[in-house]
Amino acid sequence: MNEKIIKKYYESSNYLVLCLMYLKCFLKFDQINENNIKQYNPGHLGTSMSINFILANLYYFLNKNNMSSKILIGTGHSGVSLIANLWLNGTLSNYYDDYPLNKHGLNNLIADFGIKIRSEINPQYPETIYDGGELGYSLGVAYGYSLNSEEDIIPCIIGDGESETGTLFSSFQLNKLINSKSKVLPILNLNGLKMGSKSYFSKYSNKELLQFFTILGYQPQLIDYESNKDIISLIQEMQQKLKNVINLKKPFLIFKSKKGLTLPVIENINYEECIDVHKNPLGNLDNASKIKNLKRFLENSANGYNIFDNENNLIELFSNFKTKNNLYKQNNFIDSKNYYFSKEFLELPNINQLGIYLKECIKNNNMLVFSPDEIYSNQFGDLHENTFEMLNENVLQSLYQGYVQNNNYGIYISYEGFMPIITSMISQYYKYLEQKKQIDSNNIPSLNYILTSTCWENTFSHQNPEFINSLLIKNDKHYNILFPKDGKQAILCMQSCFKEKNKINVITISKRHYRKYNTSDNSLIEVMLDSDNPEIILCATGDYMLDLAFDVSEKLLIDNIKTKIVYVTNPKILDVKSTKALDNDSFNNYFNPDVPVIYLFSGYSNIIKSILYYRNIDCDVYGYNDNITINGNLNNNLRSNGLSCEEITTICKNKVINSINLYLKRRK
Repeated sequence: MNEKIIKKYYESSNYLVLCLMYLKCFLKFDQINENNIKQYNPGHLGTSMSINFILANLYYFLNKNNMSSKILIGTGHSGVSLIANLWLNGTLSNYYDDYPLNKHGLNNLIADFGIKIRSEINPQYPETIYDGGELGYSLGVAYGYSLNSEEDIIPCIIGDGESETGTLFSSFQLNKLINSKSKVLPILNLNGLKMGSKSYFSKYSNKELLQFFTILGYQPQLIDYESNKDIISLIQEMQQKLKNVINLKKPFLIFKSKKGLTLPVIENINYEECIDVHKNPLGNLDNASKIKNLKRFLENSANGYNIFDNENNLIELFSNFKTKNNLYKQNNFIDSKNYYFSKEFLELPNINQLGIYLKECIKNNNMLVFSPDEIYSNQFGDLHENTFEMLNENVLQSLYQGYVQNNNYGIYISYEGFMPIITSMISQYYKYLEQKKQIDSNNIPSLNYILTSTCWENTFSHQNPEFINSLLIKNDKHYNILFPKDGKQAILCMQSCFKEKNKINVITISKRHYRKYNTSDNSLIEVMLDSDNPEIILCATGDYMLDLAFDVSEKLLIDNIKTKIVYVTNPKILDVKSTKALDNDSFNNYFNPDVPVIYLFSGYSNIIKSILYYRNIDCDVYGYNDNITINGNLNNNLRSNGLSCEEITTICKNKVINSINLYLKRRK
């Protein structure tokens, strides 16, 4: 009897997927006509039927055994499947009043899908912690979530195409590094086809599949649709394999089927394994053919039509598929001691000063550090016991995301030059935060990054400050870019990052920098050296850039050139479109009108030029420009990029002369 319940649910989820994609409302297959067909067909059909089968079995099993879970779906373009299931099992209606468990609620969902609700998995989908817009990170997020979780099990459905990404393929080996209380269950949805070709896992024999994942340290279980096409028998096998999972230490499920599972053959086209089924197999048909084929699709899943009782409410049967999650976990950050004015700090490099503070934070809070095998090189060796190290930035990022999604505090520490590897992942997370703020009131800790070993301290192959550019070009409502000038301010910046929620915070600090400044607060902009009627303003962002500004000012003093030094910790405040933008009066207080500015930036100069685009200011920006240096000597690196003290001093003198000449010309 249980198998029949699961079969009914599975067929209903298939029917709903077709309605969500193709119809304007919920109808029986023989009632559809040209007037109730959607012109735009949101979603991807191909993977949906196999995802539905996995979810039907998974939901039922978890409900029956009263197991708490957090389910992730990495399979690409499976949003239409998930939203159909979330409505059927009653989860969606707990979050959205517009989609109650009746025919009216379903019709609202059908009408909104693809218009108000995006067809890719995103935070609009309740209890989702992974945005499915980019492939490869799902299993890492699942393992990261498990690091401090109370869930009984964390199933992660992985696509066979997704498995070809380097990040996912490397994540398969996380079972060797993580042994958490919550059991992670990878489920390979092996339907054989990607968008335009076969997946390489589809070329494995069943024996090879089992051997492969056994070698990786798993105890794999294989369910093969080809060898058992009877749905009832297939369900029985799936339930038995799920039962086995409970007793396995490192389980792995492989569901081997076909893309477009259970779809019919129509006019010699086998839609069950047709490559065109990936997205919308009816997209290139005329209306008459589309309606004819859609009727056949729906008729093939017709047993899933009868889901309402006589009062048009969803039948009680499907309550057997609702899963439970643990309550939202609270994790309040306990701040640590202040070391700002300790005498011993005056003798330490700034990054070690920050390290002492972080060690105290870790001791007092539930925190982990993620670092790609660089924790000692970055001068944070004292944090090693609480650091997850792996020489794969992408996998670490996915772990970190999952860890933070479970309301945990963490830090990601890496060389500045290696962080561009995860630029795309950060952009996706920015989009995740943008969507989350519109629909989810739960605040989660921010992602916090410490970038060290800057382009001024390393050899040419390790010089690359472009990571921050990927954020600075965006509106800064979801991030903070911070360049503390010394160890005191680094601690203040770190404190502010821990207090922020739902943000991406990036702190860049040089690991060999010693110089201390009179830091008393965490101002995002401040005057470091003032002068009455300055002739030149030196603006700096970055610790070495501030050192350079003071060195240049001393040389200018020899020629009695009045210099003002302004330090900008967060350059985004200079952007008129920033959430922290200085108003014009405040801006002019720092940058006196008609006084030329030389901006020294610890990165690519063009990003600062774009930030200053709408400001009325005479400003020349100098920064890193990819010029070759043989070694990591600071002075050589500065000189090769046109930032030696002598060069900047000469530039300032010429700027002052030109400014005076321009002033005299105007007076004439």
